[in-house]
Amino acid sequence: MINNLALIKPLLNFDNEGDFYMLYIFKRKKDQPEGERDNHQSVRTIKTYCIDNVEYLEKRYEEIQQLCEMFKARAYIHIQKQNHKDVAMNMITEIVNRIQSGQINQKHVFDSVVGQIKTQEKRWIVDIDTKSWMTGHAIYQFINDECRPKGNKIEAVIPTKSGFHLITKRFDVQEFKKQYSDIDIQKKNPTLLYYPSSLDTAVMNETLDADLTEEMNKLLINKIGNQPQQHRQW
Repeated sequence: MINNLALIKPLLNFDNEGDFYMLYIFKRKKDQPEGERDNHQSVRTIKTYCIDNVEYLEKRYEEIQQLCEMFKARAYIHIQKQNHKDVAMNMITEIVNRIQSGQINQKHVFDSVVGQIKTQEKRWIVDIDTKSWMTGHAIYQFINDECRPKGNKIEAVIPTKSGFHLITKRFDVQEFKKQYSDIDIQKKNPTLLYYPSSLDTAVMNETLDADLTEEMNKLLINKIGNQPQQHRQW
């Protein structure tokens, strides 16, 4: 089981009326035991939430955990916020276009628009598919020390099933790819919020090395330790 709620909450900010973050409960076909895999698509959405404040996330979190355990599903959350006004304006255009093309059923328009429009925060996810401390530390340091712009660019270290996500500000991708051409940089994908114990088949293989997460987050804290208080929200 992986529970990232405490690491995710500091990343959420709701500066403007209508700001929200999308949360998804996904059932992945490849997560299911061979005998339990049905004919559904590779990823099936069990439920979605619009998180418009931290209190709502906390209120719904037990329900989210229970759904994940029941369906053997994972909870993911976007760390790039959107705004309901932007979504509504784009929905108007989308609905008009659909009607003009003869499509009168407007179900799922919200989800479609949310997945297409630009987000209001430019955060990326560097997907590290290893639990090796040496590899993780090297990538962490390379982004901060070798990739423009100067300064700390790591906002959080989020454990995943097979490694971790570095939540970063924008940086020089071309420079990064010279050293790490095989590592994926995700610019629009969500990060892991909850991985249920019902999906654990071998605890030692499914749980992130605790020392790695602890040490990576110590590095993050040290990087921002001397910044003014208003900038220390992670």
